[in-house]
Amino acid sequence: MTARVYGAFDQAQLDAQYSPSSLVGDMQPFLDDYAESSRLARHELAPVARRDLRFGPGPDDLLDVYGPSGSGKDSRPALFFVHGGYWQQLSKEDSAFPAPALVEAGAVYATPDYTLAPRARLSDIVDQVRRAFAWLWHRAADHRIDPGRIVVAGSSAGAHLAAMLLATRWRQWGLPAAPVAGAVLFGGIYDLAPVRQTYVNDVVRIDAGEVRDCSPLFLTGVRCPVVIAWGERETDEFKRQSSVYAAHLRRQGCHVTAFEQPGRNHFDSPMELGTPSTRVHAEMRRLLGLPSTYGLPPTWLSRPSSSTVRVGPQSTRTATPPGPATPPGPATPPLSGHAGPPARHLRKCTPCSLT
Repeated sequence: MTARVYGAFDQAQLDAQYSPSSLVGDMQPFLDDYAESSRLARHELAPVARRDLRFGPGPDDLLDVYGPSGSGKDSRPALFFVHGGYWQQLSKEDSAFPAPALVEAGAVYATPDYTLAPRARLSDIVDQVRRAFAWLWHRAADHRIDPGRIVVAGSSAGAHLAAMLLATRWRQWGLPAAPVAGAVLFGGIYDLAPVRQTYVNDVVRIDAGEVRDCSPLFLTGVRCPVVIAWGERETDEFKRQSSVYAAHLRRQGCHVTAFEQPGRNHFDSPMELGTPSTRVHAEMRRLLGLPSTYGLPPTWLSRPSSSTVRVGPQSTRTATPPGPATPPGPATPPLSGHAGPPARHLRKCTPCSLT
């Protein structure tokens, strides 16, 4: 009998659960489209782009901002997007694809770089992204950003990093207690315990302290509305991660909108940030305080949830920090609201994580 390493999973099964590329066959077309769409976005927005802004002394402490700058009476909401790649691949160069739709809608778009594993520990990456956000908040006026309307977003590992921003003690960084206006998270990792047991950790080297301190599922203090989305063609474990994190936030009193994106997978679900015909784009505009391209139907409102989440055929379990307890087994279908209408692509977009 093959030994179990996490819940009901043996090593091969757990590795497969945290390898979303196993569900898409060839992921290279997604990555090619990702890079090309970002290149086209940079070209389109060159007149309003400020690239490689330095938010710290390190070689990777760089941030790109797209939108008007300088003095002006109008201040705009901003989307701060953190790229994915299992903390070890991709960069801000691959993350400009949503920018044209955001700028056209009247927002500012910002995306940071961060040092990749194994050159940086995960806890150091978390702090680096915090520094990038704090830098942008302090310099909001230079970029015509309303500091009270900055929404964070991310996909996969980027969703993990964006979720860590939600639970940060920001007064220690010289910011108000709740500087994040909202969040849009795609296919994120919110509990690092199972990831630590997979092939991913051969490079990222997550330790027990980082599981405790850098798992959004075990942190509190979130004070803003959160949108959590995942593709229909995600693994059970990625769907479970989104479900239990949504329930965790609801127990804190957060307004959470959680839903599955029909037909999407781990790599193309963030494409909808830059696609005005999609629910994701409409939800993002709602958080930014921008008029939607169309009204959100009442049936799209997220469903309420109890304080427990189904994680097995006949069991319930509340989210708890890692410890001697047996970890959850294979997931049941996640919490979700009703899916919105099918996407109609108005501009070419790209995925935002390589996993």
